[in-house]
Amino acid sequence: MGDNYSTYLLDIEGTVCPISFVKETLFPYFTNKVPQLVQQDTRDSPVSNILSQFHIDDKEQLQAHILELVAKDVKDPILKQLQGYVWAQGYESGQIKAPVYADAIDFIKRKKRVFIYSSGSVKAQKLLFGYVQDPNAPAHDSLDLNSYIDGYFDINTSGKKTETQSYANILRDIGAKASEVLFLSDNPLELDAAAGVGIATGLASRPGNAPVPDGQKYQVYKNFETL
Repeated sequence: MGDNYSTYLLDIEGTVCPISFVKETLFPYFTNKVPQLVQQDTRDSPVSNILSQFHIDDKEQLQAHILELVAKDVKDPILKQLQGYVWAQGYESGQIKAPVYADAIDFIKRKKRVFIYSSGSVKAQKLLFGYVQDPNAPAHDSLDLNSYIDGYFDINTSGKKTETQSYANILRDIGAKASEVLFLSDNPLELDAAAGVGIATGLASRPGNAPVPDGQKYQVYKNFETL
């Protein structure tokens, strides 16, 4: 099935790693750090330039605003910058490791052209794939998969994942024909948008993913071993 394609475009959450990773690990790690970031912010702090972009002077209001964006899962570019900064510290300190599925690790390593498309920033994507938990030795050092990945796309580079034009932008940037690409995601709205430009699609069906009412209309992949 997957042998018909030369290029693979992958979603992250619910596709190559558990959908719970973001909401149960990354988001709590970030929200726990927000009060300290806001209260200790000074002109020369590493995050001052990011926080200033919110244009909220009162620290209590700023903190509440940031936490509200997280609670509502708003795809705010300033929030993404701040999250990227905080998560970088978590990954680099060893407090965070990305639980990428073993079959996805093998898939990324053995395929020639693999690209990532996520609503998370490109920086956050590179961090995630740079600090992957080794499924064979969880307590050991992280795996770095970035050398196996040919490129990264987010909402800033390409547009929203539910808009067809975003996938046209990606095809242009990677220099591929739609017929050469397979896009894998757990979100049917994203799959429909990609199909709008002729890209082949596959629905990732991983443990914990939300049921898809019209799932039978998609090629379903429970893992990547058949690709």
